[in-house]
Amino acid sequence: MSTDVKASADTPPPADTLPARAPFSIAGLIDRHLGVLSFIILMLALEFGLRYFRVPDYVLPPPSQIFTALVRGFAPPFLSPSQYYVNIATTLTEALLSFVLGSAFGIFAGAMVVEFKGVRRLALPYVIGLQSVPKVALAPLFVVWFGFGIESKVLLGVLLTFFPLLINTAAGLSSVERDRIELMASLKAKRWTTFRMVKFPSALPYVFAGLEMAAVYSILGAVVGEFVGGNSGLGVLILSRNAALDIAGSLAALVILAVMGIALQRAVAFARGRLLFWAPVHDRLDADS
Repeated sequence: MSTDVKASADTPPPADTLPARAPFSIAGLIDRHLGVLSFIILMLALEFGLRYFRVPDYVLPPPSQIFTALVRGFAPPFLSPSQYYVNIATTLTEALLSFVLGSAFGIFAGAMVVEFKGVRRLALPYVIGLQSVPKVALAPLFVVWFGFGIESKVLLGVLLTFFPLLINTAAGLSSVERDRIELMASLKAKRWTTFRMVKFPSALPYVFAGLEMAAVYSILGAVVGEFVGGNSGLGVLILSRNAALDIAGSLAALVILAVMGIALQRAVAFARGRLLFWAPVHDRLDADS
């Protein structure tokens, strides 16, 4: 009997019970890697097009020169102000502080605006008026008031990230289904309990949409602040390389900024996917959806 059991255990399952393997197709491969393939094609087209038409390097260098400048910028010495390490650390620190502080203030302000009519009537006109002012016009004032240090860049980034979170949080809290709120009222739930257990969880898809925008705006605020006045950072590096007509080095710094923005946005999207697994698909925007 034991021999029969061992034989049955070693016997492979029937072919019709195995999961079907998707057939290989060129169309499926292209669809899965469309972003990478389009980037490669674009770089090749730029490389050959710029060389064929003999566009001067000080106008627009080919991608190969930008890649060379990118590699050269990561070469030792690591602490040199002309290399990327210190400048990336400065800009990333400014962006992360702006993102965290601006998002926290924006979520708090959005909740206050929705929950308290007096706050909405008093503060909302000032917030909209401040948002209407171009932040580039405020950057020189921040440098005068707070100096060339990190404070002026972080404050500018906070202003850029604050408004998207305020609007998205307010929109999310205002769109909660009325039946849920009435259910909590019928259970004699306190206002804070209703907010914590019903309103804010329902608004989280809107909040994360604002966080994804704020992740990009935080880098924008840091770089604009460095353009106006800064001691280090990728914005300062871009200005110095533009002054030296090192267009390839300047574009290489822009590539780093683009990668930083994508990384921050994808980090927020990753957190959203883990925390909001219950959210409907139409509330999420992904490259694969």
